[in-house]
Amino acid sequence: MAQRDELSIFVRDALAAGKSRAEITAALTHAGWRSAEVQDALNGWDEMPFSPPIPRPVATVSARDFFTYALTFCVLILGAFNLVVVLQALVDVVFATGDGGSDRPIRWGVAVLIVTGPMYLWLTLRERRKLARDPALYRSAIRKWMIYIGLLLAALTMLGDSIATIYALLTGDLTAQFMLKALVVLVVAGGIFAYYLRDLREEAPA
Repeated sequence: MAQRDELSIFVRDALAAGKSRAEITAALTHAGWRSAEVQDALNGWDEMPFSPPIPRPVATVSARDFFTYALTFCVLILGAFNLVVVLQALVDVVFATGDGGSDRPIRWGVAVLIVTGPMYLWLTLRERRKLARDPALYRSAIRKWMIYIGLLLAALTMLGDSIATIYALLTGDLTAQFMLKALVVLVVAGGIFAYYLRDLREEAPA
């Protein structure tokens, strides 16, 4: 049995025996448990006086969640990347710096967006309907992991974009064309970051 399971069982038995949370915390701290571990174990049980103690809902993990959210974020990343490619290629066309084959990335990017755009919307709306019907799905650990991975990738993209822009400024290569292409990356990555950050803040308590 894992130590965390033993700790949870101990807390449950102590609460059932009528011990206060302060007493349990003191006993576990004296035994060498870290305060964060003790608090997590106590948070696993509701504070309402009841015997036996009432467990609180915990994060869930399922193969279905992994498939759904992994597919959704793969489609999102693929679509976002090609949206950037298309918009940057259009910037090159506007500034007439294309080599004559600039329509190829535009056509390919548009083809990808035609597939990934509706697919992402369908997957997202479908999942939101399920979340509205059953708020318990907000406790999916896979969902939270995927959202935080998406936030991380978006944040790293914006960081890299900012570094590249500052470097271009310092080297004297910061042209209007470069700024527009950097702005494209910033808007796309920033939009993804803001959307999922708001999603985390508005979700039902887990």
